[in-house]
Order: sequence, then structure tokens, then C-alpha cells
Amino acid sequence: MEIDFLLIPICICVVLPVMVVWLVTRARIKKNEQKMAVLMKAIENGVDIDPELLISETESSRNTKMRLIKKLTTGIVCSMIGVVLLVCPSIDAFEGVAGLEMLYIIGGVMVAMGVAYMVAFFVGRKYLAPEIEAEERKFKE
Repeated sequence: MEIDFLLIPICICVVLPVMVVWLVTRARIKKNEQKMAVLMKAIENGVDIDPELLISETESSRNTKMRLIKKLTTGIVCSMIGVVLLVCPSIDAFEGVAGLEMLYIIGGVMVAMGVAYMVAFFVGRKYLAPEIEAEERKFKE
């Protein structure tokens, strides 16, 4: 019975992040392969290629506003995971299970990381407001 409760944190902390990284990496590789196949076909047919197509999508859409929104999203997700890890051991089903202290530690760290990301978002939004406005004007033109 104790082994079942130990498998849950191991799966959440080890297997889940590995699977997410693998899926994201696989999706990026597949997208790049498809893009390169289209570009190679265009080159073979003698079509002029716009240099903007060769720039990766992450570089071209990596503006200040998007970076700030990603920080906010990461902060909210980390905070929610941390709160769940802090609340779950309080459930009666977890009484007497070894290793609950580790869930509290991981939960506390996740909440702290989430709060740090959210603070970075709000501070960045305040100090980068002129740059964000300039980028928005540039995109409207």
C-alpha cells in the first residue's frame, strides 16, 4: 500500500517532466522537418525564397509582451502545482504514508517559484511598458 503512494510522487516528479520534454522536442523536430521539406521543394522548383522563412518562428515572435505572458503563465502553473502538493498530503487517505515531508518541500518550492515568476511579470510589465508600446506600434504598421 505504501509503494502505491510512493509511485505517485515519483511519476509526477520524474516521468511527467521527461514525457513533456520528449513531446515538445519531438513536435519541434517534426515541424522543422516539414518546413525544410517545403523549402527544399521550393528550391528545387526555382522559386524565390523569402529570408524571413528561414528565421525560426520562436525568434520572430519572441517579443517582450509574449515573454512577459509566458512568465505569468509559468508562475500560475507553478503556484497551482505547489498548492496541490501542499494540500494533497492533508487528505485522510495519505495518513501514515512515508515521504509526505518531501511533498511539502516540493510544494513549497513550487509555490515560491510561481510567486517569483508572477513578481517578475508584474515588475517587467511596469518597467517594459514603453518597449511594449513601441513593439505594438511597429506591428500595426
